[in-house]
Amino acid sequence: MKSGIFTTSLWLLLSRHQTFAFTVTTSPTLSQSKTASASASESESASESALFAKKKKGKKNKSKKKEAGFAWAASFTLKPFESASLRDLASSACASFEGRTGKPLTEEIRKSSDVPKTLWNAPVACVIVGDESGDGGEDGDAAEATTAGPVIQYANIAALESVGLKPDQFEQLLATKDPESGEWKVSGKVDKFIDLPSVMKGDKAYESGYKKKMVKANADDAASVDITIESAQRWKLEKSALIDGKFVTETLGVAYAWNSWVEGEDTLCRPGKVREVNIDTGDIEDKIKAQGEVIRELKEVQGFGNKDPEVSDAVQELLRLKALLEEVVASK
Repeated sequence: MKSGIFTTSLWLLLSRHQTFAFTVTTSPTLSQSKTASASASESESASESALFAKKKKGKKNKSKKKEAGFAWAASFTLKPFESASLRDLASSACASFEGRTGKPLTEEIRKSSDVPKTLWNAPVACVIVGDESGDGGEDGDAAEATTAGPVIQYANIAALESVGLKPDQFEQLLATKDPESGEWKVSGKVDKFIDLPSVMKGDKAYESGYKKKMVKANADDAASVDITIESAQRWKLEKSALIDGKFVTETLGVAYAWNSWVEGEDTLCRPGKVREVNIDTGDIEDKIKAQGEVIRELKEVQGFGNKDPEVSDAVQELLRLKALLEEVVASK
């Protein structure tokens, strides 16, 4: 009886022990914890160093790109229709022309939303002539201030073509305006000049049918020719401003516009590289007749033969004139 009770109690005890069994894990020692912590710290430090190195390297490249950007900006030149001062001049010239004549300088300008850019590309040559600022008088006395002479402040593509320049060569003709002082100066890049007055004398503010030789041939350059504008228009360029409650009119210069120009004595030119021979056929015929008389005198009066250089040269000139006459007749 006692043996049975003991056996039953032992079975219950074993069953209860199995029910509340626990899984035992080994805890790290103090030295192991310190070692793991040190390793983690070193790993984190190495990661931070690498990240810092990458950031530093990236900053260096960014600096180089920034410097390159500044260098590009410094070498960049605004075109006349992009520059604020020249846009203002172009707009003033077009508005002034319409105010004096009652019509726009070109039909394209009438419906343009960007007048300076339209004038830049217009099929009519336009320049604005002003005065270069000279040295002021003693202690800046305005009464003693001087001007250095006329300068070209603005020219569009057609005007540049008139003097043999391409659209991107405007710096070879145009003066520059100092943004702080407002003075116009001729830079060392300028190597072309148009001889047009910067003032209109008297009370006349507009003139049509204007003619002037604006470029004279260079005697040292065989390819250089005179350039003359005919039937041009010019008008005073003025700007009004309200100063101390009063309207003050400032004279900016004189604007010129022309549809054609003459190179030398016989070539009529228009914007867009249009070239036409501009010679009177009657004049050529008279020259041919006169040259024939020269040849006759050389042979009959002076006794030269056909093989003599005097006669052969005179004959070549006669042939040149006859060929020119044929060219003129064919072009009409």
